[in-house]
Amino acid sequence: MTADPIRERAAAHEAAVLDLLARLVAEDSVEGSPAIAACLDIVADRLDGVAATVDRLDLDGVPALVVRAGDGDPAGRLTFSGHVDVVPAAGGWGSPPFRLTARDARLYGRGTCDMKAGVAAAVEAVRVVAELGLLSGASVELALTGDEEVGSERGTRALLAAGRISGRAAVCCEPTGLGVFLGNRGLVWMDVAVTGRGGHAGMAHALANPIDAAATLIGALGAIPLTVRDDRFEPPVPTLTVTRVRADGGGRNVVPDRVEVGLDRRLLPGEDPETAIAAIERAVGTAVRPPFAAQTSVARRWPPYAIDAGRPVALAAAAAVRAAGREPAFGMDSAANDSSWLDAAGIDTVLLGPGDPPQAHATDEHVDAAEVVAAVEIYARLMAEPAPAGLIPEP
Repeated sequence: MTADPIRERAAAHEAAVLDLLARLVAEDSVEGSPAIAACLDIVADRLDGVAATVDRLDLDGVPALVVRAGDGDPAGRLTFSGHVDVVPAAGGWGSPPFRLTARDARLYGRGTCDMKAGVAAAVEAVRVVAELGLLSGASVELALTGDEEVGSERGTRALLAAGRISGRAAVCCEPTGLGVFLGNRGLVWMDVAVTGRGGHAGMAHALANPIDAAATLIGALGAIPLTVRDDRFEPPVPTLTVTRVRADGGGRNVVPDRVEVGLDRRLLPGEDPETAIAAIERAVGTAVRPPFAAQTSVARRWPPYAIDAGRPVALAAAAAVRAAGREPAFGMDSAANDSSWLDAAGIDTVLLGPGDPPQAHATDEHVDAAEVVAAVEIYARLMAEPAPAGLIPEP
């Protein structure tokens, strides 16, 4: 059987990539933590002497790292996008969440799936390609940020606005089970505050209970038509979910003055966040009438996107997965992540990374060790191959 240098070298990096993952997981890199910078320090140290440039950035108080390797044509540069921030580790974990723990070929810890395993694999892939002497002619960029879990305003979005991400195509290293995902849903998060006139529950007949108005509003929100359908996604239709209803009058015998309703609206390609917001605001205006009042606010907007499986970066990703001995499965991500912002900036982007998507943010979050090692090989193949046809413009 013919030797496969990339596979052999990636396999030889198994201990290194798992050690790197352990070091990253050990950093409690939640929002605002200095551990975010510590994670980026670990990555920068690992690529010292291998990368052509290593740029440490401060994006309004949030650190970021942009690494470039190879001396190939920048017009064919491939960006690997990742984040090192994680959500808090609440819940009853079977092992310390910020210590990588191996059980039954699985690696447990906060961020293992989302998405420190993908980051570690991309870093080791650069080293694999360098050790094989394949960086000549390659053009690779790693763009690592620290606030994806809270909106990316001081992460990928800021890097793009500053022109710091220069790839013509990108791989977002979010967990896909090593499938090639071609897009993701978008979202709108909104809050609606419904106010009335509270007081003693024994005098309810003389009050204006905002809970009653909020109940009417929830019914009106459920009646908003969601007509877009895209069978590539699961579910194949948009969703509008009430995720929070909060009212506290101080006791069972007190009618509150105010009720807060939280909304999660998931968008499919073809839908615009502003249009979704306008539909919700119309429903609020119709359902909440005097003596009640309502005020809406938008907490987050995230555009949906999808590319065709025939795009060069999708074909290249599928070929790399197949060369690694796996049958590439195309799919779509049900969540929202930085690939949307890359696509919105005109960068053809796929999602491809180790980890089962439902493990993201879960208690006892974990990733299969074999997937992490396979991701090193897959990423190295993408890095080492000449730029896919279509990424470098015609002269």
